[in-house]
Order: sequence, then C-alpha cells, then structure tokens
Amino acid sequence: MRGMLYPLFFTPVYKDYVWGGHQILKRFQRKGPSGKIAESWEVSDREEGMSVVENGPLQGKTLHALFSEEKEELMGKDTHHKRFPLLLKLIDAQDNLSVQVHPSKGAEAKTEAWYILDSEKDGVVYAGLNQPYPPKEIDEKLPSKEILSLMRTLPVKQGDMISIPGGRLHAIGSGCLIFEIQQCSNTTYRVYDWGRGRELHLDQAKKVLLYDDDSDPRIPPQVLDETSTYRRTELIRTSYFIVEKWELKKTFTWKKLSDQCEMLFSLEGENSLIPKGRTCLIPARCSPTPIETTGCTLLRISLP
Repeated sequence: MRGMLYPLFFTPVYKDYVWGGHQILKRFQRKGPSGKIAESWEVSDREEGMSVVENGPLQGKTLHALFSEEKEELMGKDTHHKRFPLLLKLIDAQDNLSVQVHPSKGAEAKTEAWYILDSEKDGVVYAGLNQPYPPKEIDEKLPSKEILSLMRTLPVKQGDMISIPGGRLHAIGSGCLIFEIQQCSNTTYRVYDWGRGRELHLDQAKKVLLYDDDSDPRIPPQVLDETSTYRRTELIRTSYFIVEKWELKKTFTWKKLSDQCEMLFSLEGENSLIPKGRTCLIPARCSPTPIETTGCTLLRISLP
C-alpha cells in the first residue's frame, strides 16, 4: 500500500503477571481472557507481544510488518528508527510490582512515564531516592524490603504524571491503574520482589542504577494553548516521547502537529473516533480526521 494510510487500531495483547487484577476489562468494558490481567499492550513492536491491526484494509498485519513495508507512510520520511520506537501499555497493579531499574544506555535502554488513570485511597508509587545515600548503603539494602526506606514514596491520584528515566529505581504500588509510555524495550532488572521468589538481577542493576537520583519524579502539567474548541496541556517531554492532554470541547478535525506519526488514547468522554480506554495510531501520511464529540479528553503521544 502506497499513499495515505488511516487511523489504526490494534488488538490488545494481555499479560497475566502475578500482580495483576481485573480493572482493565471492567473499567473499559472490554471482552478478554478470564483471570487476572496485569498489562494490556496497546501498541507494541515486540515478538513477545506484537500488535496486529484490527481494522480496515490492513487488518491482520503486524505492526512490525507495517513498519518494514510502509515505513515512510507510517513514520515520516526522516525517521531513523529500526523498529517502532514506543511501547504503550495499560497496567493494573492489584499487588505491588517488584522494585526494579531499567538501563539508560546499552542493552535495551528504557525510559518510561506513568500517567495515573486511577488509584485506591492509599495508592502509592516508589520512584528514585528520598535523599542522597552512600552507594554501599543502597547496595546492602537492594535485595530486601529495607530498600523502600531509601526511596521516594509518592501518594498518587488520577492525572498525575511520573517520570521514570533509565537508571531510576522504581516500583508501582498496589491499587494503581496506569497508562505507561515507554521506549520499545522489555529489559527489567529486578532487585526486590516482596518475597515472591522470582529471580533478582542485582549485578546488572548496580551497573545501571543512578545512585544520586533524588530529584522529584512528578512532572507538573503545562498549559500550551486554549481555544473555544480545545485545551492543550503538556504532561511530559523526554528525548524519546512527548505526552499531551487534549480536552476537546466540541467536534474537532484532528490534524497532526508534525510530519511524524502520533498516538491517541481516549481518556474520558465519548467521541466518534476512539472508544474510551482504547488507543489509536495516526500514521504520518494520514488525512485530517474529524472527531465528533460534545466533550472528551485524549492523551496525545508523539515523537520529539
């Protein structure tokens, strides 16, 4: 296919890790497998969870095949990526996730960000250190629950944005529902697992851990523009992705802001393009798309 593409939807890929829950299907009124669901991979170019187009003439084609065969139409002509560069997930943490760290370079680098969709009354995340500590003290406490005493414990609420660059020690606490934006990597070094007995990766973690990482991981929103039709707010900007919140007040024709692709996640309200809780990929070569609504909120994910 050469020429214009169209807004693409992918069949979610569900993961049943031990800490998962039941909120993804329930909250977004989806049909899916019985049992716990920890993650829904919404857009993924990875063999262990490959996205497959579910709509239109490209139905049944994998994201990797689409990237390989229609790279310029999908990504734009100036892309340097060797695969689709981002992985978008929904995460339902019924139980605590392991304390872990991702590499910032080498191996498969992984910077990510968490948009909090919901949390229980006492829901928290752990991210970075609460003050500087000697590396030896951190190393001694890594494989035990004591490591939590050195980390920032952040109560979270709907709408919070948390930055997790490669090298930052982190964990998602129980009761959090999160939309995660990350580099297309699945490299995780686990250092503490709440007694669940899974393998730890202490040596690898020590090589990439940021031992002086005591900066605040919470990113304040910044309103960029407001008109009678929409309100546009930047939530986070990294070297790998940009996330904005678009609050549409009425019907709007969606035009991409660059010559690259972008992704939209339907956060609140109803609209004619994306069901609530679903993700749509708008290819680089795509006609302006009308979105009929009387009020809805979208997350826009784009490349820098």
